[in-house]
Amino acid sequence: MKQLIKFILLIAPFIVSAQSTQEQLKQMRSTVIEKIDGRDFYIHTIKRGQTLYMISKAYGVEVNDLIRENPGVREGIKADQKLRVPVPGQKPATIPKVPGGKDKVPTEKENITGIKKTDVKTDTVVVSELPCGQDTTTKKSVYRVALMLPLFLAGVDQIDSENPDPKIFETSKCFQFLPFYEGFRMALDSMGKLGLKVKLYVYDVEKDTVKTRQLLKKPEMKSMDLIFGLLYHQNFQIVAAFAKKNKINLVNPISERSELIAGNPYVFKVQPSKRDQSDQLGAYLAETCRGGQVLIIRNGKYNDRDAPDRLKKVCQEKNLKAQVVEGQEAAIGKYSKDKPNYVVAFSDNQEYTLDLLRGLYKLRNEYNLTLIGLPDWQGMEGLENEYLVALKTHILARSFIDYDDKPVRQFVSEYQKMYKTDPELLAFQGFDQAFYFLSALNSYGTNFGRCLAELKINSMETQFDFIKTKDNGFENRHWMMYKYENYRLVTIK
Repeated sequence: MKQLIKFILLIAPFIVSAQSTQEQLKQMRSTVIEKIDGRDFYIHTIKRGQTLYMISKAYGVEVNDLIRENPGVREGIKADQKLRVPVPGQKPATIPKVPGGKDKVPTEKENITGIKKTDVKTDTVVVSELPCGQDTTTKKSVYRVALMLPLFLAGVDQIDSENPDPKIFETSKCFQFLPFYEGFRMALDSMGKLGLKVKLYVYDVEKDTVKTRQLLKKPEMKSMDLIFGLLYHQNFQIVAAFAKKNKINLVNPISERSELIAGNPYVFKVQPSKRDQSDQLGAYLAETCRGGQVLIIRNGKYNDRDAPDRLKKVCQEKNLKAQVVEGQEAAIGKYSKDKPNYVVAFSDNQEYTLDLLRGLYKLRNEYNLTLIGLPDWQGMEGLENEYLVALKTHILARSFIDYDDKPVRQFVSEYQKMYKTDPELLAFQGFDQAFYFLSALNSYGTNFGRCLAELKINSMETQFDFIKTKDNGFENRHWMMYKYENYRLVTIK
């Protein structure tokens, strides 16, 4: 096995780029000012990824001022919630005392956050968090990281390393998740050159839940700062409960299940869920579909019957002309000859998709058509490049690797040198995810979750846009978009 799993030499580290805070903070400010109880307040609508600290800096006030004026934020903030922000230079409001030593708290009507509060004690001390990057309270000289992978090492003895079967990489489970480990190690070495010190623990995990529970009893497990769990679902749930109890950050690299983060603020789910497709696609169409119309074709065989209606709703909220049609025959009568037609096809059926492509291809000279396909199209066979290019096809995907990109070429070259083979998707995922979360540890310490909105990484196969909901964990909601252009694939976002 030593010959199969080699430690990696250095590759040039990817650049971690920070946001230009001052410029972005200025853009955050609201222009809406209201007078409340004789004082002027900005009315700020919270957007995804914003924190109280970021908002306080945008307006030049203290975090405690925000909490004083909006008591409901003690329980957390969420997107689209409105805050009243005192205009700097005014005297802070005083909260009158009531018998019993308790403060008079605004009623539900008085509280602009919409959260009714009762019984807030006067001796409550609000400790404002230090800015991301300046808070060193959770930083360490050496971090402990666990990597849990189903490596099936018990089957290694059956491999003849002197005269291996050429099909061994296809038939043996030992190699199934090995590329993730190899990419992970390359990222670890790169981060080491940036000064990060990590003690890595690699565990071979199986489907047996009893063995997973035994693994968690190892004395070093409670001291972990970060766990990557590429695990079967039941096993991950066991590890997630352990991580929550011991306040350990836990990354799920490959599952799409949103329920993994429910009730567990320490879980980070990397793969975006299908439910977020409509928001991402609607935002993209709003940027590109100027003066055109969106036709959403519903295929009766598509498993998510309501998906087309969700996209239509998002498009209409963004002032786009959008309609859902039942099948491609119904769509023909809706195409416009005067404006661009953006056709979104909800189909995961190969035969239906091929028939749709052929039908649209025949109409390409009669109408201005742009076809939008779903992630399921990535694995379909028989999609003619000539059709895809002619229809200016765009594909929504969880990941996309541009092999003309310089960092990708560099990674491929280093990987080939070390492992004498080409990297698979899992290798790219192992590198990107490890580099991202190790960068977070290096920059912010173990309490990096609150600072991910400020962390920007130039990744290879995907991007990261983690969103946290109240009492739950973090979920990446970024979907990639690429298109067919001049017979090659080009990343859009």
